[in-house]
Amino acid sequence: MRRLVPVLLATALLAAACGSDSDGSAPASTDSIADTTSTDTSPTETSDATTVPETTPSTTEAATSAVTPAELAGPGPYAVGVTTRTLPDGVLVEIWYPADESTRGGTDSYALREFLPEGVAALVPEGIDDTLTYAATREGAAASDGPYPIVLSSHGAAGHRMVSTRLNSNLASWGMVVAAPDHPSRDLANVLGGTREGQPPAADQLRAVRTYLTTLDDDPLLGGTLDNDRIALGGESAGGGTVAEVALDDGILGYVSYASGLRDDVPEVPSLFVAGALDSVVPAETTQAAFEVAPPPSWLWVIDAAGHNATTDVCLIGGGVATLPELADQAGLGQFVDDQLRVLASDGCREPNRPVAEVVPAIDQASVGFYRWVFGVDAEPIGLDESAITEGVTITSK
Repeated sequence: MRRLVPVLLATALLAAACGSDSDGSAPASTDSIADTTSTDTSPTETSDATTVPETTPSTTEAATSAVTPAELAGPGPYAVGVTTRTLPDGVLVEIWYPADESTRGGTDSYALREFLPEGVAALVPEGIDDTLTYAATREGAAASDGPYPIVLSSHGAAGHRMVSTRLNSNLASWGMVVAAPDHPSRDLANVLGGTREGQPPAADQLRAVRTYLTTLDDDPLLGGTLDNDRIALGGESAGGGTVAEVALDDGILGYVSYASGLRDDVPEVPSLFVAGALDSVVPAETTQAAFEVAPPPSWLWVIDAAGHNATTDVCLIGGGVATLPELADQAGLGQFVDDQLRVLASDGCREPNRPVAEVVPAIDQASVGFYRWVFGVDAEPIGLDESAITEGVTITSK
């Protein structure tokens, strides 16, 4: 049994690295993973328990343009705090937020085994380094100059609420609260455990988070931190389809779609699309097609030599020393990972893809610049139509 665990872990993590599946179909084989698109076919109805409050898009009274594109490509001025909360239905949501300066220097971490079914996680060999450490203080005191605008974040197939921690914690350093729930209809634990059927649609999960955040006015940690009148969305792969659906709701100011596409109903709000030119899971052409049907204002950033996992933590796990197929080889289980799976698991992590560290500044510049503008922090978009700080980025706008 112990020899099977690394295989299960490798297979699961490979799926997490490559998943662009919808809520309706599990990545049962490498063929199904490779052929899927980012379409999420979940129902759009919202239950009474997840009623979305009516909001009016607003901007700050004194918009400023005191930042440069180069600054947007790096960390923001705030320390970062992080907390885990539980929605009324039991689903966990991770929340990153601007923290008090006294918390600076703290670190937080997670291990991928935390998102495996309990029985499997208990058998994972200790020698497998599946951790990510980043700058944030768990339960750290929030900064006092809020409230701050909110980004609701949606993970892809076989992912989990922490899979875009690097990106989301960086947004928090720029004065945003980012809330990312697990999606039981497609998260790693339920895909592996065969328990995803009958779970709430991912879009309803984001709506539930939106409602939950309106109940925290008197919360000891987050009270006074949340501006529930300024909400935008961000999603990777299948999460891009989810946020495109939720962006149809009243009061959403805009959305960012990473390595994803659109479905039939196109939101009439500002949008940003980010694609890797060498993404073999969701080709850049799919993301470009979504940009072409989105109404203005909209931006498309295509990053040269970047792959599917450029916007997630997958290539950074364990310090990025070894890809997931390489970990399987080290465990003597390389024969279980076929050639196609090796390609998918490394998409964005190894040559011919550029190192993720090289493309992160472009992702941050575009993301932070877009959100600051839709939230009214900057009077005009900064950095979105200018040459990216990162070389090899093609920018199209309308």
